Amino acid sequence: MLTRIDRYVVNRFSRTVAFALAAFLVVYVVVDLIDHLDDFFSREVALSDIIRYYGNYAPYILVLTLPVAVLLGTLFVVGEMGGHNELVAISAAGISVYRVALPLLRLGLLLSLGALLITELVVPGANDERSRILQLAPQGILSGHAFHVCRQDRSGLILYAERYNIAAKRAQRVAIVQLRGGVPVRRIDAPEMVWDDLGWQLQSALDRSFLGDSTVFASREVMRLPLLTIQPEDLARVDKLPEQMSFLELRDYIRRTRLVGGDASRWLVDLHLKFAFPFANLMMVWIGFPLAARSWRGGRAAYVGLTFLVGFLYFVVVRSGQALGRSGDLHPVVAAWGANAIFFVIGAALFRWTRK
Repeated sequence: MLTRIDRYVVNRFSRTVAFALAAFLVVYVVVDLIDHLDDFFSREVALSDIIRYYGNYAPYILVLTLPVAVLLGTLFVVGEMGGHNELVAISAAGISVYRVALPLLRLGLLLSLGALLITELVVPGANDERSRILQLAPQGILSGHAFHVCRQDRSGLILYAERYNIAAKRAQRVAIVQLRGGVPVRRIDAPEMVWDDLGWQLQSALDRSFLGDSTVFASREVMRLPLLTIQPEDLARVDKLPEQMSFLELRDYIRRTRLVGGDASRWLVDLHLKFAFPFANLMMVWIGFPLAARSWRGGRAAYVGLTFLVGFLYFVVVRSGQALGRSGDLHPVVAAWGANAIFFVIGAALFRWTRK
């Protein structure tokens, strides 16, 4: 049951976070609108579609900016309580200052779980629809080269190409896997695959059939696969971005990529980030409370500056970990959860210095 102090803290915190989110949403939309005005005019996008575009953009913006709003709300509420000597009064009444942190930490956890649900259930479809409105992806056709392409056709064959030349219709470092009951029964590897009038032609192919515990090898200079229904334009289509896929969709994409021996490191990091990033909200309360409980000169201006400094540092650490994880220099789990772990340790250290 919430005490009077809990209700007081929760109400002030909720109002501050809601106001900050609304402000961030307006600023984000205005900046993005200015950036995309040429696209909207050149594509003759209707006003209703523009409204629909930003309606679908809103969930992603809210999830992205929510940690900053949570940090701002924590700093404002706790900082002003300290500035008005309310924390001193609470301590004088025999109540630990840490007790004030409990409702904020609970709210941070609830917001993290809510952001996780929105990220999984709402954001992927909304981002996909937003991209479709601007004709960017996934229906768009690329020019030049596509990399790490993975497709599954109607017959159940999975094709992976490390590099695909769209104009020449030529794929390099190709692997084709045939599944039966989810288990690979045949795998074909070829350094090159080219499209001609008769369909796909694999060159210098190594054909392996898995029969129980034994493997049958066959090497062929030229090989064709009549069962393969994937067309050149299928390989040229833009893959969905991780933010356009749910956790299950991205996990399935990674599974198919691994089945054919493709490198799934970059997507593994994004898969773990789908869980790690929403918990940034909890981390912002965890690190924001002890920061705000200390005395800061400058009032609200100092808290705004501190919010953007801490938020900037958090996003730098997240993006750095993501880049290192995608390159293989960090384990995907460490790359995705590293920022939360670092900020948890910093928050724990700050809590030790916070007045009780």
